[in-house]
Amino acid sequence: MPKQQTIKIEITITEHSFIRAKQRLGLNEQAFKKMAVKAYISGKAHDKVKGQLKDYITELYLRYKNANNVKIYGEVVYIFCNNVLITLYQLPNDLKKFTKF
Repeated sequence: MPKQQTIKIEITITEHSFIRAKQRLGLNEQAFKKMAVKAYISGKAHDKVKGQLKDYITELYLRYKNANNVKIYGEVVYIFCNNVLITLYQLPNDLKKFTKF
């Protein structure tokens, strides 16, 4: 049986993304930290979606020149630069039906 290993992931959450989480999702700081980690680890990557959802994500991605890691978790798009969360957006209502992956 292989040895178990623990992998530590550090994510930096910008002040801007905290503000946006409160405005757009109504989350407090602790809840948002947990959601950001889940999004980083388990979120659906930009290159794994298609159609209208991919078009929307690509549009957001192009707004942030230093973004290189875009994840969809739940009905929220998280925009990262490496391990730094830059900002987040709720998906528009017409695209939420495409997040049932």
